[in-house]
Amino acid sequence: MVEDDPISAIISTQALSDTYVTHHVTNGQAAVDFCESTPPDIVLMDINMPGMSGLEACSILKRNLITKDIPVVFITAESDPQSEDKCWDAGCVDFISKPFSIKTLRHRINAISSVKILTDELMRLATTDGLTNIKNRRFFDSTILEQSKLAARNKTPLGLLLIDIDYFKSYNDTYGHFKGDECLKVVAQALTKVTHRPTDCVARYGGEEFVIVLPNTDAKGVKHVGEHLIEVIQELNIAHLGSPFKKLTVSIGGAIVEQDSLDIEKLIEQADKQLYLAKQNGRDRFLMA
Repeated sequence: MVEDDPISAIISTQALSDTYVTHHVTNGQAAVDFCESTPPDIVLMDINMPGMSGLEACSILKRNLITKDIPVVFITAESDPQSEDKCWDAGCVDFISKPFSIKTLRHRINAISSVKILTDELMRLATTDGLTNIKNRRFFDSTILEQSKLAARNKTPLGLLLIDIDYFKSYNDTYGHFKGDECLKVVAQALTKVTHRPTDCVARYGGEEFVIVLPNTDAKGVKHVGEHLIEVIQELNIAHLGSPFKKLTVSIGGAIVEQDSLDIEKLIEQADKQLYLAKQNGRDRFLMA
């Protein structure tokens, strides 16, 4: 709920609190900050507020990679065509005119919530690797493109890690493909535990290869994550008799793209080259361009 009028906020909250967990902020900037830190399922936003207006806040949310898919419903006392056009242009999914009926509010939000649940599930299925339950190659391809544009606009570095399980063919030959699949799942979950920020992306790149996108991360940060991952996989202590290390290990190649570059192919090539060198130099190690 984004509403500076306490009476309106109380009415909306009471109308929806039996079905939804609600949070209330009083201005557009607070709405943007809340959505970035704790993305809600729906935003119910007043238009006219002190400071940042609802229209400005909605536009900012729609430009943000984290918040762009959150449905925004405007509550407005303005019902002229020009005001309605401004709502649509800002990126809302619906608007409700003041004064509003409690029943209308409930039905509108319930309908939007139902669509949101279905959309989220379809998006999850389309972007999730069926075996490991982490993001898939399709999601990675779109994420690296979006994050590179964001990095160029904000003049921040973008880090990338390519991870390959060492001697995985031998693992499958020794233990069977069922155990190999279980191994991929364990490694995938271990990788996700190392990344904590909402914008970090862990994905299955293909076969026994994984990839991690690290937005706004400099060379020191990428190096820290890469070296930590080597230790994390070692500490799993997964037996691998087909490896000279006698336990499961990974090789990792890292690279970063600096502020104003959009050369994603070069970034991936650099990380891939470092991964190749890590394998050539004995595996179970991290190298960075």
